[in-house]
Amino acid sequence: MVSSSKFKEAMNSLNDFIQEQVWYQELKTKWEELDPKSQNYLRFALLGGGIFLVILMVFSFIWNVHSLKKNVSDRKTLLNTIQSANDEMRRLKESMPAANSRGGLGADEGPWLVYFENLAAGTGIDKGSLSVGGEKPGTSEDQSKETLFDLTLKHVNIKQVIRYAFSLENGQRPIKLRNLLIDTKSDPTGYMDATLAISAFTPVVPK
Repeated sequence: MVSSSKFKEAMNSLNDFIQEQVWYQELKTKWEELDPKSQNYLRFALLGGGIFLVILMVFSFIWNVHSLKKNVSDRKTLLNTIQSANDEMRRLKESMPAANSRGGLGADEGPWLVYFENLAAGTGIDKGSLSVGGEKPGTSEDQSKETLFDLTLKHVNIKQVIRYAFSLENGQRPIKLRNLLIDTKSDPTGYMDATLAISAFTPVVPK
């Protein structure tokens, strides 16, 4: 009861304060100058505006909740992808001796395209999913010549991407991975596109 009484007193004080303001007196005067029909129109307009504002606030709240859920879902997917990549990398490192002892993934000599395709086949990637572009010369030294490539993988999963990157850097030919870009395309099935920028080194035969 005490709290209710204090609340009423506060509301009455606020009401008295508002009524004493100049702007309130001006609005009250203009309101009284209106005819009853105009007053009804204005009441309906204010009521409609209030309802519209409430609806707008509700939709804004729903949209914010939806955006927050999507953000959480995207972060969860990214964390799962990173975890899967870490697990696959750890497994590949543990099996590195066996992987290096296998033959047939690529030859020491021959076109780079064939070597890239053989590595892709060895990691379970279809030939049609791999495209090689961006070939251009890099730096040249006394013992090796660098060639830059952009390898694009289409519709692959994270394990295939990690296996292919691992095979490139740990294969029979000297290759360095310079950059890896992944586009998940928000595919719920887990497939993605990836672009691997690499430096491929070819030994220079002394003349």
